[in-house]
Amino acid sequence: MKYLTLLFVLLFSCWSISFAGEKNTNGNKTNDNKNHSFFIIQPEILIGKTLPGHSNFPHTNLQSIFSLSVGQQVFKSNKAWAVFFNYPEIGVTLAKTNFGNALVLGNAYTVMPYISINLSPRLKHSFYIKTGLGASYFTKFFNRYDNPDNKSIGSSFTWSFQLMINHTLFLTRHFSLNLGAGYFHYSNGHTQLPNLGLNSVLVSLSAKFYPRPLRDEYFLDYDKPVLEKTKQLFISARSGIGFNELGGPGSDFERIKKIIYTVSIGGGIIFKRVIKVRVGLTYNYYSHYYNYITTYQLRNFVEKPVVNSSNVYVYAGCEFLIGHVGLDSEIGVNLYKPFYKEQSRLFEDDNQFKYWLKKIFVTRLGLKLYALNTSNNPKNNLFLGVHINANFLQADFSGLSLGFVHRFKKTGKRKKSIAF
Repeated sequence: MKYLTLLFVLLFSCWSISFAGEKNTNGNKTNDNKNHSFFIIQPEILIGKTLPGHSNFPHTNLQSIFSLSVGQQVFKSNKAWAVFFNYPEIGVTLAKTNFGNALVLGNAYTVMPYISINLSPRLKHSFYIKTGLGASYFTKFFNRYDNPDNKSIGSSFTWSFQLMINHTLFLTRHFSLNLGAGYFHYSNGHTQLPNLGLNSVLVSLSAKFYPRPLRDEYFLDYDKPVLEKTKQLFISARSGIGFNELGGPGSDFERIKKIIYTVSIGGGIIFKRVIKVRVGLTYNYYSHYYNYITTYQLRNFVEKPVVNSSNVYVYAGCEFLIGHVGLDSEIGVNLYKPFYKEQSRLFEDDNQFKYWLKKIFVTRLGLKLYALNTSNNPKNNLFLGVHINANFLQADFSGLSLGFVHRFKKTGKRKKSIAF
């Protein structure tokens, strides 16, 4: 899976580059003792269950994950994103997963960048949300001869996603003990079929170790500065390519990858230097659709194969800016995608409600890597994006894009207080 490997390398680079040599929002280095971070080493064990994804799902015992996270708690009051996210923890997790059926599902080895956001005004007795998007390598995946029962994972490399809520049971200067629960998902983004995906629910126990003892101030409520309240208009454009195989998530029709070509324009408002809200229009061209239409000479499609292989949709998006990185999500409504009805008839087994949800709604989730630090408010910027694109919630393709952003003059005033 060389295409996915490329995407994963880029994704991991996004997270690493964003925190190398960062400057403050005024563009100057700082030694202010109120602007610092401390490192965290967190071993964790998770126990749970892999949820059946289809009627012939193989039997599984308890699922277990052993992981090690290395990160930093970012206490930098001169960074708008750090203040906005309540001084988050950011890092990378390495994990080994046993899904409870080594013969069919095997094990997964994961590298996952993450962000952990504290929901409390302090570290002690805090609740926090941890979410991450990364890459996993599977030791067992679908093979029609050697492993036909694994219709969940069709390739050795997949995307991996986690969403956890955790609670700090107790905190000392040297370590903390934490209890958590959450959800994991594994999928290759429809780049190699079958791809029904794996979903798991788990509980966790972890310890965070602090190489340097925590200061007294970390045991008190956060003392956050006033955050500048601003609005800034922007326009953006991107072009990209994606990869997928034609078929339903449980099929292995052709096992041939083809390209999706994408062009998109949009614009919106950046709030508080951090929240980027946009609307726009996207065009996709599916090589697989064109190939199927012309090969099988499909009636009602073959007279205009290029047009009938096209997709146009309007979207609304929300992106959180963290230095050189953007955490990006998008939902759209299809204006034109004529071949999807035929695709659903050929390869899907959906009821009418699910069919209409997938026909109407488009979703995207991914990361962007910006050439210039977004905290410094650059007028013009370039970005590379890595995204999963979906028909509603079912993966459609994995994509790589290059884009441009132009910001207009910033307006706003300084707030008297901050509400999080």
